[in-house]
Amino acid sequence: MAAAGLLTLGLSSCGEKLLTPEQVEAEIAKGVEAGKASIDNEENAKCDAEFEARVSAEFDRLKMEYEAQQTIQ
Repeated sequence: MAAAGLLTLGLSSCGEKLLTPEQVEAEIAKGVEAGKASIDNEENAKCDAEFEARVSAEFDRLKMEYEAQQTIQ
């Protein structure tokens, strides 16, 4: 702890701004939350794309089936 205090004094005298442990925790938490949001958005986009592909494939299948029945009649 004393070494960290000396390091803080030493670096702060060089014009560097050091974060307190609470500020470090807050920055880490912000990064984690931003990462979670990014992952959630990516997963939602992937899920939406897969759903759209399944719906389109089913629509195309039903359309082809309908058209095949119309040519038979």
